[in-house]
Amino acid sequence: MARVYQIPRHAFLWLFVGALLSCAPHFMNTPAWLWLYVSALLAWRWLVQRGRLRQPRRLVRTILLAVAVLGILYSYGTVLGPEAGIALLVCAYALKLLELHSLRDAYVSLVLCYFVLATVLLVDRGFFTSLYVLGTLTVITAALIGINQPEANVRPQSHIKYAGALVVQAVPMMLFLFVTVPRVAPFWELPQQSRQGKTGMSDSMSLGEVGELSRSAELAFRVEFEGAVPPPSQRYWRGLTYSWFDGRRWSQAVPRQLNRIDYVMFPGDGRPDWYRRLSDAREPPVYRYSIIMEPSGREWLYAIATPFTNSPGVGIARDNRLVSKEGLLRAFSYNVSSYPGVIRDPSLSDKERDFLLRLPEGGNPRARALANEWRSQSGSEQAFVDRLMGWFRTEPYFYTLQPPPLGTQQIDDFLFTTRAGFCEHYASSAAFMLRAAGIPARIVAGYQGGELNPLGTHLLVRQYDAHAWVEAWLPGQGWVELDPTSMVAPERIELGLEEALAQQGDEFSNAFQQAMGISRLPLMRQLGNLADYVQYNWTRLVLGYNSNSQQGLLRKLIGDYSPWRAAALMAAGMAVLTLLAGLYLWWSARGAALSWWQREYWRLWHGMRRQGADFGTATPPASLYLL
Repeated sequence: MARVYQIPRHAFLWLFVGALLSCAPHFMNTPAWLWLYVSALLAWRWLVQRGRLRQPRRLVRTILLAVAVLGILYSYGTVLGPEAGIALLVCAYALKLLELHSLRDAYVSLVLCYFVLATVLLVDRGFFTSLYVLGTLTVITAALIGINQPEANVRPQSHIKYAGALVVQAVPMMLFLFVTVPRVAPFWELPQQSRQGKTGMSDSMSLGEVGELSRSAELAFRVEFEGAVPPPSQRYWRGLTYSWFDGRRWSQAVPRQLNRIDYVMFPGDGRPDWYRRLSDAREPPVYRYSIIMEPSGREWLYAIATPFTNSPGVGIARDNRLVSKEGLLRAFSYNVSSYPGVIRDPSLSDKERDFLLRLPEGGNPRARALANEWRSQSGSEQAFVDRLMGWFRTEPYFYTLQPPPLGTQQIDDFLFTTRAGFCEHYASSAAFMLRAAGIPARIVAGYQGGELNPLGTHLLVRQYDAHAWVEAWLPGQGWVELDPTSMVAPERIELGLEEALAQQGDEFSNAFQQAMGISRLPLMRQLGNLADYVQYNWTRLVLGYNSNSQQGLLRKLIGDYSPWRAAALMAAGMAVLTLLAGLYLWWSARGAALSWWQREYWRLWHGMRRQGADFGTATPPASLYLL
């Protein structure tokens, strides 16, 4: 019977720690059964190494593999998707650790461990995740070093020191290649899970959905302004417009008379007159800023009205919102100039006007009747808008994230019976009243506010800043922003969601505090600000280092950029780094390290030779003193 390979104890420690560290990040995004399954396999492998259990036979391993495949099929519905593939890889790696019969199996398990670790960066490429991956990489390398040293008296600490030295020596080359190797778009991406708390806004809205999103403290995007930060009352981040109402849901709808080419324009496309007219406007105030969006899987972007950008891959829709050519599967940066004072769409075609006035046949008779009464009493559209906003301000309405349930006549029930709701309740009812009065209106969904990081100059906009408001088209003014929520709870706009709910006496404040967790404590808030500042700069400088920024940096180093000059720079840099590494190795390998008494001996030996003593290098120390 062939002798089963036994991993040296000093190497197995690092192999086991590396396996745990490589698999642990995946446990946060996988079903609970998977981390229990993998943990059980790793514990089994530990007991095998300690001689408490035997390695499982082929039949047992086959059954364990079948259990993993069936579990993945049950949880994901497939084994071919990226998330299911990662889960299968983690399970396969844990099973591989149970069948180490030879040194070759040990090498294969280490290679698999490197692959499992690399998949961590498919989900998150943040600074702290990258630092975690680098540390785990050092641990796995220490295991690789230990496997190649089968001596029993080797100390495990020596492996980690050697591995750390190798990683430190590789850092200069890594940084140089990062700066100089041509930046290309990734050939594939890992799609994000389509949970609303992760992706943010949806392409449609019903009453209560924005409130659900506001229970999440997930980061939506970061914003850094070139000049002064606008006051909270002007931090309305437009992302979507809802123009179609079926009686219960508002949704995006591109009018049929507008095709995709006319509706969304990207840099390089033809510009219609309305875009050129707005592009030439320079009415204050003007905000210039950059936004780094978190991965959402959606195409829409966020900006203050009216936005203009020349960032690659970013277009502007006819309803004056920014969109990306593709869904955001990774952090995405773009620059924006906003002109809030510009008149947007000073005229509407008959087809657009009819579309933006459309309401379902029947339903909500009390709201329709009240809108018609006010319109007949108002001398203009502006007078009607002022009366509608004043009604929300003076009537006993309440701002809450736990509104009473509504019946089939949602608008009537909210306006005249419950009178309590979140921003989407007020926006939906206001848009309905405007349309019923013959004023074109649509709902705008996005975010409002943002928290300034005191360590930097950027704002953090989170999911609980989600907001919905209204845009009404008025003659001579174009699209005008109206926020009925600010009439009911002005503290929501000036102070934020938490303060608004607290002042309204909402019971949700406890749930909101629970969502924020210990991050509300002063110490944790300071640590959070520091972590966010580091993460923001990592995203801006490292993850945002694209082909444009690379060419700009290389122009500063080599003048006019060309592929040949870039290649020459890469060759020269690699030659210099290789030469420096060779000199370091030659210097460190000149001789073995000497102890203190050996250094003392040679100092005495050279001193006596300078005094004229004649003896060879083999003279023992005692003879030197006799001489």
